[in-house]
Amino acid sequence: MLKGIDVSRHQGAIDWAKVKAAGVQFAIIRAGYGKYAYQEDPCFTDNIEGAYNAGIPVGVYWYSYADTVAEARQEAEVCLTVIKPYKDMITLPVFFDQEYEPAILAAGNSIRTQCCVAFIETIEAAGYKAGLYGSQDWLDNKIDDSQIPETATVWVAQYSNKCTYKGRYT
Repeated sequence: MLKGIDVSRHQGAIDWAKVKAAGVQFAIIRAGYGKYAYQEDPCFTDNIEGAYNAGIPVGVYWYSYADTVAEARQEAEVCLTVIKPYKDMITLPVFFDQEYEPAILAAGNSIRTQCCVAFIETIEAAGYKAGLYGSQDWLDNKIDDSQIPETATVWVAQYSNKCTYKGRYT
């Protein structure tokens, strides 16, 4: 099993050399959220450069507020704009992080699933590996995980010693 972390502005300044020395083998870094470039995570540049310079493989995630397919595509395009300067540093997937926001919950399983697919397809069309992040509950009950492209990595957030999600995941 690999040891990894996900980080955002909420962790503050990170000493990436200490992270590497602690045995962390990969990092998934929040690039931003929402549908505008000004929503880039304020620590994104420091985090991706710090992890990369410490020799830690990196991927990124985009926290979504999209409750329509058009908004999910817009978020993907904004994410691509934010991460473009770091394309060579990103060796792991670009994840779509869809969670329990009220408008997203109100959209229904079909729209939520279509949003996931739209984001993933847009990211993959730009030449990146794409992925979907979700809790076991989200993946089991809030989307139709059978519709997620086979090419996408599924990252399951489950806070126990063993993942019990029955779908496909990495």
